[in-house]
Amino acid sequence: MYKGFWVLLLGVLVGSMAMAQDNSGIAGKWYGTLKRYYGDKYRMVVQLEKDGAGGYKGRIELPDLADNETFELETVVYRKDTLLLRIDEVRFAYTGVWDPATQQFKGISTFGGDENPVDLGRKEITKAELYKRPQEPKPPYPYYTEEVRFNNIKDSVSLAGTFTRPAANGRYPVVVMISGSGPQNRDEEIAGHKLFLVLADYFARNGIASLRFDDRGVGKSTGDYYAATVNDFAHDVSTSMAYLKKRRDVDPLTVGLLGHSEGGIVAQIVAANNPGVAFVISMAGVGLTGRQLIDQQMAIKQSMAGKSDSFILADRQRMKPYWDLLASDSSMAVIKPKAEKIIRELYRSSDESVKKEMTEEDMVNNASLSPEAISILKYNPLTYLKQIKCPFMAINGTQDIQVDATTNLNAIERALTENGNLLVTIRKFDGLNHLFQRCKTCTANEYGELEQTIDPLVPEFIAHWILQLP
Repeated sequence: MYKGFWVLLLGVLVGSMAMAQDNSGIAGKWYGTLKRYYGDKYRMVVQLEKDGAGGYKGRIELPDLADNETFELETVVYRKDTLLLRIDEVRFAYTGVWDPATQQFKGISTFGGDENPVDLGRKEITKAELYKRPQEPKPPYPYYTEEVRFNNIKDSVSLAGTFTRPAANGRYPVVVMISGSGPQNRDEEIAGHKLFLVLADYFARNGIASLRFDDRGVGKSTGDYYAATVNDFAHDVSTSMAYLKKRRDVDPLTVGLLGHSEGGIVAQIVAANNPGVAFVISMAGVGLTGRQLIDQQMAIKQSMAGKSDSFILADRQRMKPYWDLLASDSSMAVIKPKAEKIIRELYRSSDESVKKEMTEEDMVNNASLSPEAISILKYNPLTYLKQIKCPFMAINGTQDIQVDATTNLNAIERALTENGNLLVTIRKFDGLNHLFQRCKTCTANEYGELEQTIDPLVPEFIAHWILQLP
């Protein structure tokens, strides 16, 4: 879910550099919060001190990053009530103006065309203050939880997760939760929202067990996430099912899958021609091919940005050779040099506004050629959906700007029913976004601003469906 480490670093540096209202008193610590694409928030601590030449030097700390990163400031200029900061190495700039009313610097950081507001003040910010998440359950829980580990021997990966079930002993139906794109922990934590934790809590309170686990290479799981494809993630899920069916508190005949976003793709792969899968729940999953999906996502994003239909069509044609190449059956050894050539041609034909934001090498380096991204672009749901015969539920929010509800749900339903699966439930939830939150602006950067993790109607609907299965 991250746009890139350097984007984070640059935005962070911006906020941290804000200074005080007078040039004689800006030394010391300043605290701010960086907001990113999905509404993720990171605390910033800016430490400033006199440099001995009448100016200032300093550093910023990012305590919420795993390694508590610290970066040295390159340029600090403070004149009157305006603070200017630069880090040439990472092409970062920041302008902040002192606001006497709030006793803060109110500033804007600019990097790669993105603007990010950052305010800095003297009051320390705790991690608990970053988000309000009223739906997040807190211990002690009225149900049983267990830290578990299981091994994908085929790929030499050890996966760590949490098994949750009702408190009373017994055999329960169980849901394996499969996270979306990008390295995710077991709670599928996005912008402070722990979607899978909230779902596991609701399921356990209503007679359903669940297993959620850290993606390979994330948290306590081993392996290399960035070298994996959706098929590799499917191997991990198959391993989890084999583990669950050996437990005495699980009904081995009712082990099902719940996949969110890309997790819906993984669920389709695992469930295809697999009688061991009791049911599938697709949350914001895809029915279109990966190649169709990228065109659709770009069009939605551009439309929300106010671009005309003619612009959207022209841009689609401009990018077509690149996406067609990535979605082709060619090997990566063939794709990479051809893709780089296309990107360089695209850059050279771009407007000057694009060239001001990044260099040609930046555009080449930022191109997504990860095994995960390529495997999604090549993915064709029909190949797998036509082989799924178990009960299948597909739900999407009507305000989802990442996976369009109508076209994807229609494609899923058609693929399943035309191939003889009569146990299909399709549902659109009005007013909900990609995370199934009741949204306002319904943009991706609103995810973190909303206090609601998931609309309560959704887990209720899912649980009722599971419990009524024969």
